[in-house]
Amino acid sequence: MNVPQVSLESLAEEPSVSVLRLSGDIGIEHISGIVQRVDALPENKRAHLLIDLSAVGFLSSPVVGALMGCRERLSRKGCSISLLSPRPELAEKLELMGVNLVFRHYRTKEDFLKDFRWEAREESRKLQLQIPARAGYVPALRHLISGLLLCKGYSSREAFVLESIVDELSNNAIEHGHPPDKKFCITFSFDKRHARLAVTNSCPELSPEEQEKVRDKFRNPRVESDAFRGRGIALIKKLSDEMTFHVEARKIQVVVTKLREEL
Repeated sequence: MNVPQVSLESLAEEPSVSVLRLSGDIGIEHISGIVQRVDALPENKRAHLLIDLSAVGFLSSPVVGALMGCRERLSRKGCSISLLSPRPELAEKLELMGVNLVFRHYRTKEDFLKDFRWEAREESRKLQLQIPARAGYVPALRHLISGLLLCKGYSSREAFVLESIVDELSNNAIEHGHPPDKKFCITFSFDKRHARLAVTNSCPELSPEEQEKVRDKFRNPRVESDAFRGRGIALIKKLSDEMTFHVEARKIQVVVTKLREEL
């Protein structure tokens, strides 16, 4: 194992993130150097700390305790602290000590950056698909979108609402698309605050008068009491925070926005 070292540098991909690199066997004699560097972070305007453990062979309990103290102080100042790439043997020991319950930890720098940009930068995720216009594909599409939301902290209720919107818009595109054996397009984007779904399908050529009739259906959805279909637009309006539509001679697009209920 290399000679123990403690160094601090900014992360090239994210200047607001500092990387505390530790190597070798880190014991009690290194605590003062670690604490001094960490406590200086807010003064240096780098509010987030990533502790790189990839080259650490041993991390003493007092050092772990000191890092927990650093985390508490940084948290009070709106800063974050995470662990990167502990070796399997060290990761196992840290887990036994309950460190994984206190610190977020990441296997790679790329994993950290994805999560950091989602949390701190509120970066959105985007999915674009072309789906065969067949009803059998809709359940898998619903489950895909709800799974993405659940993985990013959306509640089961929020995921279910988006599933319902996906179901209605997809079946509407399949029913009214042309020709039926082709595809419809879906664009789904979401961040910490809202989700947006756009469904686009081709259609038989519509005259200006027919286009206006379609627009009127979106503006003022009417449901007959004995109708089996036709309830979708009214339901989507009720479930969403905003619904817009674009009707052209050969294309119809519906865009729905749903705000987060739980933040």
